[in-house]
Amino acid sequence: MSLKNLLNHHEFGLYEKRLCFLLFLSSIPNIFPTMQVIVNQYTPPHSCDLTKQVKQFGSTTNESLEEFMFNITIPFETNVLSGTKKRSSCNQYNVSLQSIQSFILGKVNSSYFLHQNTSTNIVPCTSFQFQGEEKSAVTEFGLICNQAWQTPLFTTMFMLGMLISSFLGGFISDRIGRKVTFLVFTYAQFVIAFITSFVNNTILYGIMVFLAGASTLVNYAAASVIGSEFVHPDLRSFTYFALGTGYGVGYMLLAPVMYFIRDWRWFMRFAALVGIPYISYIWLIDETPTWLAANKKYKQLRNVLNKISEMNQKQKTREEIMETLSLKTSVMETSSHSWMEIVKSLTMMGRLIIVGFSWLAVSMTYFAISFNSNNLSGDRFMNVFYAGAMELLSVAGCYFFVQYCGRRKSYMISMGVCGISIALSPFATKWNGELVVFISMLSKLMSGLTFALIFIYTLEIFPTYYRHFLLGICSSCARLGGIISPYIIYAGEEGETLAPSLCMAGITLLSVALYIFLPETNGQPLPQSVEDAVKMKGILNFTCFASAKHRRKEETENLKEQL
Repeated sequence: MSLKNLLNHHEFGLYEKRLCFLLFLSSIPNIFPTMQVIVNQYTPPHSCDLTKQVKQFGSTTNESLEEFMFNITIPFETNVLSGTKKRSSCNQYNVSLQSIQSFILGKVNSSYFLHQNTSTNIVPCTSFQFQGEEKSAVTEFGLICNQAWQTPLFTTMFMLGMLISSFLGGFISDRIGRKVTFLVFTYAQFVIAFITSFVNNTILYGIMVFLAGASTLVNYAAASVIGSEFVHPDLRSFTYFALGTGYGVGYMLLAPVMYFIRDWRWFMRFAALVGIPYISYIWLIDETPTWLAANKKYKQLRNVLNKISEMNQKQKTREEIMETLSLKTSVMETSSHSWMEIVKSLTMMGRLIIVGFSWLAVSMTYFAISFNSNNLSGDRFMNVFYAGAMELLSVAGCYFFVQYCGRRKSYMISMGVCGISIALSPFATKWNGELVVFISMLSKLMSGLTFALIFIYTLEIFPTYYRHFLLGICSSCARLGGIISPYIIYAGEEGETLAPSLCMAGITLLSVALYIFLPETNGQPLPQSVEDAVKMKGILNFTCFASAKHRRKEETENLKEQL
């Protein structure tokens, strides 16, 4: 079915269009707390500050004293990988003021300093000067040179926060509802951003970075679940398209915001204040009928179904609406059931391992390529803008790709191309430099497309009661991939990238091969129970799950009576 026909479909009325627009708007500001690291922990070019020494003297006749001081006090350092030399940004020669005074008075010549300035006479700089007008946490707290180890530590804390919240956010969503989880974490990221703008030491900053990671993107995952549980199966990918488009638009808006707000504290305050309009979402977003039915919230379910019917101006019975949302013939087991249903099912455990591994592979590839392109020349703000444009292109490509090729096949094609490209990249270096750039951009596009795809697929392959929690587990696997990606891409010695590239390509292609065992979910109703999920066609279908068939008919009739 074409996009035009889908949007005109009778199950995609005013309510669903309004929901997609609200989800689109909700994902735009997500980029600011998520990408705060590139603003707050930006390290501008810097060098030793010689201003104090210069002020103690006049000027020489041949050159400015400042340039002379720089030449005799700042040593050269050799880049191990490239072999190039540049002035040190952290160290200086231990040149005494008396020797400089002697040179100015003509008592010694410049050759004197050549003998004095040796590797044994180097000391750390006591103060620094930064180029440009950016004010970041790095420049304010002095996180450079011998204190630079704190910067990657804060990044790790951010990722660990995301790792923990991926588990907790999914658990909370499946227990207390999609709407509450979405709202709580949406507002939390704005509040944390505002508090972060006032911290005055690295300890408090580290704590807030961890909390920022814990609050980031949980609302995005909850919004994905809300969209997938509110619309017809044929339109689930469109709800994620709306979310991903909003995120890409926010990514592109990040560039001008970074350009005009050069102070990291005011950037965080901006990231917080943009959340004010989203207070209205308390009244605009409803709990999903799928979750309400699964947890026997029949009164709320009845109200939501009435609202959908009234807003769409369709004279449809509740049973017809339920059928549209895949609720008519399948009622999810209640909260009395435990995780043992998943653990006892070999099929579900096998699928969870495969999908979790694919999240790790996609995240590792996505971030490794991004880290490897950090040395791109050009304006840093335009690079951010181009990255946002690439994000939009990936989301658009994902939507049309999965509509016509399905979820499983799309993953296998896109990650297959990505894996082959990564494997070829070290060989292409010997052939043509422009070819390397093309292969890198192709890999980045494919990995970005697949990132959007696995969100959709993960939501469709797991049952309602465990859906967001299992999405959280898979998202945690992605965080692990993001953490290990720098170590893989820089594992080669002296710039040799063959081994890490082949390792990453092998992991990527292994995830592609494993997807053969998974079912296709395109156009299929969302599984309400573990039994429903197991029935989805796939090679990996053996299970020791003891189903509760004798309760299913009774629960279905009970739901109809309550409505």
